Amino acid sequence: MDISWYLRRLRRMSPAEVGARLRAAAIQQSWRFIGTGGPAVGTVAWAGAPLARDRASFDAETMLHLIGAADAVMAGRWNVFGHNFDTAASDPDWHRDIRSGIRFDPTRYCFDVPYRDPSRVGNVKSVWEPSRLHHVTLLAAAFHASGDARYAERAAEHLRSWWQRNPPLRGIHWLSGIELGMRLIAFVWTRRLLAAWPGVAALFEGNPDFLRQLHQHERWLAALYSRGSSANNHLIAEAAGLFIAATAFRGAQSERWARLAQGILEQEAVSQTFTDGLNRELAFGYHGYVLGLLLLAGIEGEASGGAAGEKPMSDDYWRIVTRMSDALAANLGDAMTPPRQGDGDDAWALMVDAPEHGPWQPLLELCAAVIGSRAWWPAPRHRSMLAALVPQVARGRRLSDPRHPKRPNRFAEAGITYLRSNLMTCRVDHGPHGFLSTCAHGHADALGFELSIGGRPVLIDPGTYCYQGEPAWRRYFRSTIAHNTLEIEGADQAAQAGPFLWSTSMTSWVESATGIDDGSVAELTVAHDGYRRLPAKAVHIRQFRLDRTTDALSIADRIDATVPVATRLAFHVHPSVTVKLEAKTAELSAEGRLLATLALPAGFAWQTHRGEEHPPLGWYSPEFGEKEPSVTLVGSGVLAPGHAVETRISTAEVMPRREAAVSKEVTA
Repeated sequence: MDISWYLRRLRRMSPAEVGARLRAAAIQQSWRFIGTGGPAVGTVAWAGAPLARDRASFDAETMLHLIGAADAVMAGRWNVFGHNFDTAASDPDWHRDIRSGIRFDPTRYCFDVPYRDPSRVGNVKSVWEPSRLHHVTLLAAAFHASGDARYAERAAEHLRSWWQRNPPLRGIHWLSGIELGMRLIAFVWTRRLLAAWPGVAALFEGNPDFLRQLHQHERWLAALYSRGSSANNHLIAEAAGLFIAATAFRGAQSERWARLAQGILEQEAVSQTFTDGLNRELAFGYHGYVLGLLLLAGIEGEASGGAAGEKPMSDDYWRIVTRMSDALAANLGDAMTPPRQGDGDDAWALMVDAPEHGPWQPLLELCAAVIGSRAWWPAPRHRSMLAALVPQVARGRRLSDPRHPKRPNRFAEAGITYLRSNLMTCRVDHGPHGFLSTCAHGHADALGFELSIGGRPVLIDPGTYCYQGEPAWRRYFRSTIAHNTLEIEGADQAAQAGPFLWSTSMTSWVESATGIDDGSVAELTVAHDGYRRLPAKAVHIRQFRLDRTTDALSIADRIDATVPVATRLAFHVHPSVTVKLEAKTAELSAEGRLLATLALPAGFAWQTHRGEEHPPLGWYSPEFGEKEPSVTLVGSGVLAPGHAVETRISTAEVMPRREAAVSKEVTA
């Protein structure tokens, strides 16, 4: 046990939170003596809205991918963070870490499991992920779409296996509320999708194992939902799962639990969302995840009349969902590529589409089906299964409030500004560090940017890669040098105090902005104070200037400080892009075609780094749990107060190709 971490964590808590955690600890200890059976659970009735089996409404290509993914599950292939979870057997091993092979005791009282110790439990994310049961909802969707009972039978086998191998309050799968909330959503939608299967009632409401699981999941969440500095996306997942389950499966305590969960969701939808529509965690992956959870809860409320049959979610709730949907559309690239700001673990709120292309298109189509799209939204390539199913469950929820008439470029509260030209799209981060006192999913990325040219990612945010188990890699992917910004004196802009904890934070602001939405030139000047904690009391000031007539971007960096400081300036290049560095000029090419030329600051010494491990530098994480080498350009030098260094990025159409006598080429 790392006592120092607990002390650092305690410093980020309010007295009220400390009291709530003591109360939760007392509940956890009292439950130790309940045993695996738990109290009597009575009976429940299925009250979930039905689905029509209208196969004509399913897109043919979507069906093809869904059945292909379901067949892979039947054959035992289920990708979890780059490793295979064997789904071929009727009774999978739910307690083995597929990365390390470590298997922890499933009979251990859940709150005694040392889940932060990878040497004993393995990588906890890899253990938890299969038990979100996404492959089960995928199989259920394949049955609903095809009528092939094999998919229903395998889904039922895996549910029975999970319920029997994970008795209440025993093992690693009972200690995290977000995991319980996700399973409740999977239970409800599997029941809905299997409605035409003859064994569905016996599997669910006629099954004592399920009734015990349902009751204990709901009881756990009602008593131990996240509070204080942990009340981020976890709380929304917990409340969404509780609301959806208590609304769809009606039992003796469903009314009370649904009311509790609905109140939390109504409050947290507002608390966790900026008025400009972006999620306050400032980790775009969690913007999508939270939006999906809020939509699913809202749909269930619309389908059933809301908590206890009284009312659906409020108009204010749906206003937040609408703003979040428009923010999602505005931040997605034309190829459904999301920004990579902050943490992201590729989470799905519900999986009924083939996972191969990620959650973004199904999510955007779900938004369109429920609240309506705008003309400027990215166009989907085909219709997702989820978007086809939702209109059968509940009516759309479309408010008459005015919405963006065109794609917005500024998200003032979240601190995101887009500079766009014919070829270039530059997304600049000048917002808060993160959400609540821990800023848990934020990165030290102030004034960083992502740049695409012709819709192709070129200068990128390397991503997340991991959460627990590999501390050196966790530190790197959150660090300042792992982003397209300026590092001062070898320090991060904020001090890392644990894998989800920061002991300091930075504040960023806009000094000036002109021409953001139109005109021949767009200029944005932003700053942050994260380095004021250092002896030099440095403030980083960065000016972006985009010339739309030439598709050229200049970035000027300067500092306000008491003395000159050692700095490193980093530019991270997408792995598909080749870098040729000659002196102070870098040419970026892909598929034999020049994309852009970077004229780099002359006062710095420039080098390329690729796939280095000691310390890490030059890496890209395409998905959570995976990493691959990529090129990072790093310039090192001393920057004097008030002196600016400039980087000019010119697209190939306006920058003549340089014929280099001596060059250094690094291919990703």
